[in-house]
Amino acid sequence: MGFLGSGFLPEIVNAYGGLRASMRKQLDKNPGEEGLLALLMFGCFVIFLSFLPRLFATDLSQTPDQSIAAGIIMWFFVVMFFLPLLMYGIAWISHFIAKAFGAETSNKNARHALFWGLCVLSPVLITKAMLASVFIQIGGDLGQNMLNALNIILALAILRIWGAMLSEAKGFRSEWRVSGVILVVIAGISLIINLGA
Repeated sequence: MGFLGSGFLPEIVNAYGGLRASMRKQLDKNPGEEGLLALLMFGCFVIFLSFLPRLFATDLSQTPDQSIAAGIIMWFFVVMFFLPLLMYGIAWISHFIAKAFGAETSNKNARHALFWGLCVLSPVLITKAMLASVFIQIGGDLGQNMLNALNIILALAILRIWGAMLSEAKGFRSEWRVSGVILVVIAGISLIINLGA
């Protein structure tokens, strides 16, 4: 039991005291597919919420209220209906890459690692969103540099958290190597997309 006790939200906060231990605790619970889907939907909803401060900071002063409302509805639809499909695809890819490196656990473990990692990332996403809205208001080179720094911090947090969760779920000893492989795969995909553009 962590310092905040038990329960879903305390478990998210307590995870920062031991990422792999929190993943192990999740795996020991062995939730069904409906439980994994609930984790995913929570994470996607947080992503939706994390977009709102930036939307208001960018558009509130220059866009009619109805356009803002339309943007919120469109973003909600994209995040809650299409992002889960993308997340399942990412989990599937991570499972087969892990399998190529010798992992023997199931595809379910890869999904669990990604979805729980997304939940654990949620405080970072909300904090980043609030700071980003402030930096957008600052504007200029200073605001842009701060936004770039925030994006780098978020990318490092994703690599750290997902790497730890996936290494525990797949039985790898070094979470840093797993994070490194994730980084290489993402960089490779980005390079291919940029070359094709």
